[in-house]
Amino acid sequence: MLMPFLSDKDPVASSEGTLDPLGLYQIADALGVKLIPGIRERMRHPRFLTLTAVSLAVCSDFDDDVLAKDGVSEPWQVFEWYVVEGLVRCIKDKDLIRGLPGTDKVYRSIQDNAPISAQRYLKTPNVFGFHGVYRLLSRTLNIDADGRLGENGYRLISVWRGEQDLPGFYESNSGKGAEVIRMWRDAVRDGLEKGAVARSAAWQGWQIIADHLGHYGAGPKEQSTLKELILSYEPSYACQIMQFMTSTEGSGVVRQIQERSAGKGTWSERPFHNALGDKAEAGLHELLVAIDAYETFARLLQDAFDDCLCEMTKYKGKTSVTVLAECQNVKKAADRIPVEYEGTMDKLDPFGEMTRFQRLFSSLADKGSSQDWIVRLLEHHMRVQEDKPPNGKLPWFDRFDDDSCVIRQGYTRDKGGLGDDSYVHTYRLNSLWTFAKDMGMI
Repeated sequence: MLMPFLSDKDPVASSEGTLDPLGLYQIADALGVKLIPGIRERMRHPRFLTLTAVSLAVCSDFDDDVLAKDGVSEPWQVFEWYVVEGLVRCIKDKDLIRGLPGTDKVYRSIQDNAPISAQRYLKTPNVFGFHGVYRLLSRTLNIDADGRLGENGYRLISVWRGEQDLPGFYESNSGKGAEVIRMWRDAVRDGLEKGAVARSAAWQGWQIIADHLGHYGAGPKEQSTLKELILSYEPSYACQIMQFMTSTEGSGVVRQIQERSAGKGTWSERPFHNALGDKAEAGLHELLVAIDAYETFARLLQDAFDDCLCEMTKYKGKTSVTVLAECQNVKKAADRIPVEYEGTMDKLDPFGEMTRFQRLFSSLADKGSSQDWIVRLLEHHMRVQEDKPPNGKLPWFDRFDDDSCVIRQGYTRDKGGLGDDSYVHTYRLNSLWTFAKDMGMI
């Protein structure tokens, strides 16, 4: 089972705060950014960078402050509606559509015979639509220069225009490409006026979108350009990582990780990092060592917490800390966390994360009995929840004066911690793997 690409749902906000109950994500994400700047877990297809460049060209005809009739949708958002609808309408192979944000919303609108609009599309499209998902990378690579085509945006447009046989697109007023960009601009203009997609099912522009803007359809020259942009960016370890990943040894390790994920449902990049670390240059090696140490620390904490949730679920009522302290992964964490803490802190120091690590986890570093330690872990979780913006979140359990706990609805577990060496977090491997496949490297 590969890491999923969620395309249609936005995160559900709740008073509990369902993500990151131990405050582990911040440091993991910072390390991931240092490993590969600009690339995030939700990214799957580098051709969305080309789509971003095309969108910037189409929308360059509109003023910066123009909004649709709905008062919220910008020109790029309206163009995104058209692109997604065109691909959904014209591409019947569901495997090709996979990885396209917003598909389920568009399918439902087509079935309901209702035009796509802000109300019928993703709730936060500036984050979860393809523009939002790839905006950071497009700006990192100077494709998008603060809402305008950057140098590499022009370069991508030029390669795409030539390979797609669209002369005149964003270069002159004549030629097939000039006709296409006029068609798309007119559609966006009408969509802005209507506050929704303003073309019928019979519009010929749907097929033109599918012919030229499918996120699966980069030609060899476009693939080569995308590959060069992504691998040449500095500072980034993308080149080293992808070169190893596409080697016989590296691809073999990735497939082992995929097989384990399919069998056990656990995705962990530790085997890949271990194999890569033996061959990495000094800077990358040091970063991988820091990630390894932090993920060991994180696994101990996460497993202990998951054991507690599982034990609380079994009791279906008040669960004493004495009972929680006897959980296997709690005893393991109480014994090892004080030992791992100092070493992890030292390895994070070169990457500027030592102070944050101390602030978040110092309360768990003192040696003591497993009963003393589990009380500190429970208090740590409550602090993490309390500190979440904007006004704090509720803990996952209710705690009483006698230190007993009752798990709250929605957080029950039928399994405890994994108790193995798998990573808690992901570090872009799946994104890079699918990138490499799309760019013809695998």
